[in-house]
Amino acid sequence: MDFQNNDFSKTESLESKKTTFIVKFLGSLIFAGTVLGIINLEIIIIESKLSVEFKICSTVLSVILLSFLVYFVVKDMIIHQKNKITKVIVDQNGLHHYKDEIVIESLTFESLCPTPDLKNYDIVLSAGEDAAHDICVYYFDNSRNVIMYKAITFNTPFSIRNAKELKRHFIKGVLKFRSDLKVSPKVLDLLNLNDL
Repeated sequence: MDFQNNDFSKTESLESKKTTFIVKFLGSLIFAGTVLGIINLEIIIIESKLSVEFKICSTVLSVILLSFLVYFVVKDMIIHQKNKITKVIVDQNGLHHYKDEIVIESLTFESLCPTPDLKNYDIVLSAGEDAAHDICVYYFDNSRNVIMYKAITFNTPFSIRNAKELKRHFIKGVLKFRSDLKVSPKVLDLLNLNDL
């Protein structure tokens, strides 16, 4: 991409149907295996020579556990059915989540803010030990009238094949349109943007 040119090309998400299918299939398999495992364990406990009190406590705990599992799965399914985001686009205004052709959520370049701690970078790489590294930004949330800290995530019900390229393009936009913000060298390394 030529940064001297005034045009900033639009990049659109590409759905990875294989990955989406595999993730949903494995999630269903794990859920079914867990439910069947709990039921099987409970049958073994009921048929054993353990005390009646233990069997009753075990049954109550199993029912509670199964109820929580079913509740969380149903809740997740409802959230995914409501989440009808069909694509993610990075353009000259920022990052946008679309439902068909309507913008549902945006993280615009102009909404980005410097960090309240002037000694740190404005766009950083999260240092989470248990999770993958996320690129995080500070932005002004109009609905709350406050500066928020947020990871750049894609809220889609499907896997995105070019997620790293979308993040890379977003950071290129930050470098082009918001040169006042300091981008951490770790972010530039992660996205191979050191040559810019």
